[in-house]
Amino acid sequence: MIDYKESKKAKRSVLSKSKVIIREAVEEVQDSKGKVIQSSEPEDSYEVIKISTKAYNPKTGSKLADQVIEYRKEEVDEQISGLQLQIDRISAEKESWEAIKADYEALDSE
Repeated sequence: MIDYKESKKAKRSVLSKSKVIIREAVEEVQDSKGKVIQSSEPEDSYEVIKISTKAYNPKTGSKLADQVIEYRKEEVDEQISGLQLQIDRISAEKESWEAIKADYEALDSE
């Protein structure tokens, strides 16, 4: 993953929303007597987050095709949740180390 926040600030990346249609919606079809021949079905689709980032050849500096990454919103939510769990675990570990240090330093003052 690119550093989106910095890339956006430098105007190298642009975020957009796009819809991916898996199956088009189907309208109900009736015969002349009103009997349903084809029942209606809803559209099956999902939205994606697209990040387009400018790319350049590092040797020549010439512009290359933009790099495009797509994420489903669910993927973004999962990444955020996973990172939050890591932050919580590391914070708890840090607090334990700080407690060890504080208790050790308290031994010298007794």
